[in-house]
Amino acid sequence: MDIETLAGLVAVIALVLANGFFVATEFAIVAARHSRLEQLRNEGVPGAGAALKIVDHLDQYIAACQFGITLASLALGWVGEPAIAHIFLGFFSGIDDATAIVSAHTLAGGISFALITSMHIVLGELAPKGVALQRPEVTALWVSRPMTIFTVVFRWPVVVLNGIGNGMLRLAGLNPASGHEMVHSVEELRLLVTGSQRAGVVEASEARIVARAFSFADITANMVMTPRTEIDSIPIEASRAELIQAVIRSGHRRIPVRDGSIDRVAGILHAHDVLSVLANGPDAPIDLRSLVRPVLAVPGSKGIDDLLDEMRGSRQQVAIVLDEHGGTAGLVTLTDLLEPLVGHFLEEAVRPGDAPEPPPLARQDDGSILIDGLLRLPEWEEAIGTRLPAGDHEIADTIGGLIMARLERMPAVLDRVEIGGLLHEVVALDGRRIDRVRILMRQA
Repeated sequence: MDIETLAGLVAVIALVLANGFFVATEFAIVAARHSRLEQLRNEGVPGAGAALKIVDHLDQYIAACQFGITLASLALGWVGEPAIAHIFLGFFSGIDDATAIVSAHTLAGGISFALITSMHIVLGELAPKGVALQRPEVTALWVSRPMTIFTVVFRWPVVVLNGIGNGMLRLAGLNPASGHEMVHSVEELRLLVTGSQRAGVVEASEARIVARAFSFADITANMVMTPRTEIDSIPIEASRAELIQAVIRSGHRRIPVRDGSIDRVAGILHAHDVLSVLANGPDAPIDLRSLVRPVLAVPGSKGIDDLLDEMRGSRQQVAIVLDEHGGTAGLVTLTDLLEPLVGHFLEEAVRPGDAPEPPPLARQDDGSILIDGLLRLPEWEEAIGTRLPAGDHEIADTIGGLIMARLERMPAVLDRVEIGGLLHEVVALDGRRIDRVRILMRQA
């Protein structure tokens, strides 16, 4: 083997490795987690800072990778095919016939093309791609510095070619993608979480919380509040005996105190404040006005993400929800704000001898589902797996309210309404309110 052929083989190997380097770089910088690279940089890992810079400028470095891949591929075809073909032509050196010589050149060219293509695909594409996707952060650390040098050296060709490509996209009416746009939409994130759950990477409980978090900011206070008809409150003029009975009866640690009607909430009474007064003796006077603490009041349209921040900032765990007239629409607690994320909490205030609170949703042996009339529409959608029209959310917050809106009259036991393709039967009433509903799991 002469020096020229040997140099050609070395060039082939180098170009295949170069192609693999650029392919691995492209996949690694796209797949690498920004948070993980930040952590590695803070730990002082070599190359992490350069890798983070690359990830922050994806459009520029992806263009550089494509430029490098194109150069390596074209050079491989230019140098590699003659070098490999020259080796195989040596096996036909004793042939003198012109036709045989042409056939030998054709055969050698075909064999060299097949070998070069196989090496290019396997060693220059598939293998580096697999490594980069399996270990994106590690790969990004290894390639960051040489890739930075390559991008600096070939900066202007990359900028010019990238600009021409973006200009052609604009002529076609498309917007060029930029590095800060390399993010996932909410729906894409949902699919990623679902896929991770199916692969066993994410637990089902974790996937549920993440999925609920995506819609957390869309929920308002009036969607999670306890309605005014369900609020346990104490009149501000209550006597000592009435106060004690009210605290015992409600079972809550924080109770609204009303000045007249529930539309005039004077504040919140903490049960342990009452206990502190009672500890002074059975005859110690109780001045309810002095025990009442200020309460946060918010409009029903306030998002629960903002409300959560406001309640944490004011160190309050209860807020009164106001309607458009300034009256009391309901009451919301920190527990109410957490339930859209982690699911329903059973009432903690269950004393011995009390009947346990029924769950908001219980599947029955006959296949039907028994639900609370106060079940929120988003919770109904999650349980049934069906999305309701936007108009339903505008006319009601709970399944009981939606049934009443569909009936257009006061409900009665055994009334049936079709919602989401399923029959909903009123099972029990609490005064005028729908208390329990049975979902018949067959199409209406």
